[in-house]
Amino acid sequence: MERWEGKVAVVTGCTSGIGSAICAELCRSGMIVCGLARRKDKVEQLRASLFGAKGQLNAVECDITNEQSVKQAYGWIEKTLGGIDLLVNNAGVVSKFMLLDDNNTKDLKAMLDANILALCICTREAIKSMKSREVDGHVININSIFGHKVNTCVPGTKPVNGMYPACKYALTAITECLRQEVMYREMSTKVTNISPGLVENDILTTAGIDSNELVKYMPRLRPESVAKAVVFAITVDDDVLVQDIILKPMGEFL
Repeated sequence: MERWEGKVAVVTGCTSGIGSAICAELCRSGMIVCGLARRKDKVEQLRASLFGAKGQLNAVECDITNEQSVKQAYGWIEKTLGGIDLLVNNAGVVSKFMLLDDNNTKDLKAMLDANILALCICTREAIKSMKSREVDGHVININSIFGHKVNTCVPGTKPVNGMYPACKYALTAITECLRQEVMYREMSTKVTNISPGLVENDILTTAGIDSNELVKYMPRLRPESVAKAVVFAITVDDDVLVQDIILKPMGEFL
């Protein structure tokens, strides 16, 4: 991680679970981390727990579903810290609504806004920062096992998939499209897709999905394991791209 010491990382969805673990891992490795969140106080709590770390964590107020808010946050980062070297797109939302539920249009749009459009905007602006400074940046998309396989529903039980797998499948495609566009722009920026299975304290295991009999008793990954996968992806040789990582806890059958 020596090459990343002093470099600036932006992490979305940083207030709990995977996002918090990634912020902590990067901060302890010497990076200047900017945790984007609508509530800065939650990031400040994490910041206090990292006192004495080699790097630093900055709490940056931002609603990633609001394009102007993203631009303001990135503007502060550019002005104060010089620009973005690493972006970790971790934020996302899940819903209990099914695709065929009545009056779910607002919810479906919210899923698309948070999981797809916001990620694209955050990535576009980060790539712009990397391009303008001619840095060899990196974009990490925290995807899901559901971006590769739709969860099988136990017959007779309520399906829990809804729009979520569709968003994650889209992210799998977006990652490849970004890789192609970066290459077209003759940039050395890397784009990596990391797809964990069930993770303790992530949005799937804290949003009532545990009520589904198929996943209720399944083993879980630790958030720290996902953070270590991020470190692995950004520390390989310059001429190597880790494009996809799938992480599953031992014994998981998704």
